[in-house]
Amino acid sequence: MNSAESIDRREGIYEFYEHGSARFPIGMHKTIFPQNPHLADGVTVQILYTHWHSEFEFFYLSRGDCTFCIDGASYEMHPGDAAFVPSNVTHWATRSTSSKETVFYAVVFSPQLISDSAVDVVNEKYVMPVINGEVVFEPVYRRDVPWQSDVLDMLIEIMTLYDYTPYDNDANSERHPQMMFREDAVCAELTVKSLLFSIWKTCVVHAAHGKKHTRADKTNHERIQRALEYIHEHYGETISLADIASSVYMSREYFTHVFRDCTNTSPFSYLNNYRISRAMEMLERTDKSVIEIASACGFNQVSYFNRRFSELVKCTPTEYRRGRKQ
Repeated sequence: MNSAESIDRREGIYEFYEHGSARFPIGMHKTIFPQNPHLADGVTVQILYTHWHSEFEFFYLSRGDCTFCIDGASYEMHPGDAAFVPSNVTHWATRSTSSKETVFYAVVFSPQLISDSAVDVVNEKYVMPVINGEVVFEPVYRRDVPWQSDVLDMLIEIMTLYDYTPYDNDANSERHPQMMFREDAVCAELTVKSLLFSIWKTCVVHAAHGKKHTRADKTNHERIQRALEYIHEHYGETISLADIASSVYMSREYFTHVFRDCTNTSPFSYLNNYRISRAMEMLERTDKSVIEIASACGFNQVSYFNRRFSELVKCTPTEYRRGRKQ
């Protein structure tokens, strides 16, 4: 498979692949976004695509600044901050600084790593309430709060168990498969699990009490997730607001209202931004012409594509490609 095919067949926003293994369901990922000198200051670029998964996630920002979005709520993050993402919650990240390299880690783990039995009291009291929304963990963790600083230290201790050699050998690459334990890490699985239990206990102790998700809340949330899947599958085609709304059996007006509540943007803005983000990937990773990329991303006129790209990215597609290849 060549690089162009790899992009065009990228997975949807629900991550189906397994994080870790069935016997030890936790994955460690690292992402590096280099600077692009042709991007103007203040341009917003998506550095983590919109997605969700059944696992929990701790997102740790190592370098650069970003805006991390969890279920439509946005949080400004700085180096050394972390965020928690509950199970089955849509999340993504953007950055608005073009002059800095951005590096972040994702610790993604199954609820089964905390409790693998439905009848276990730990699952009943400390896992399911988080999944159901009755217990709400702090979304962002910073150094100036002592107990959150403890959580950050434990996350870093987990991260130090993994081998990042691929990144040392390929500093400009943005995406890598999940990491493996270092060969010299002693009792790594025990250490990870004990630290996760300590993190979980600390988060539970300082959690807020939320309102259990209603059936209507869950239904609307699932519909918006399916709508996002529809956009990600059909962004290269000519699609309308009515097409997206009807794909989840909602009226255009009600769908627009619910979509904005869940994503903090309109369906049309999201579609355009997603198309441009995919175009940016193709400019970076393929040798396709600008005309071919515009067509592949659902723009029937290259002049309109160039205009929308320049409005969002503050440089032309050609300038963007040139900056990423330097």
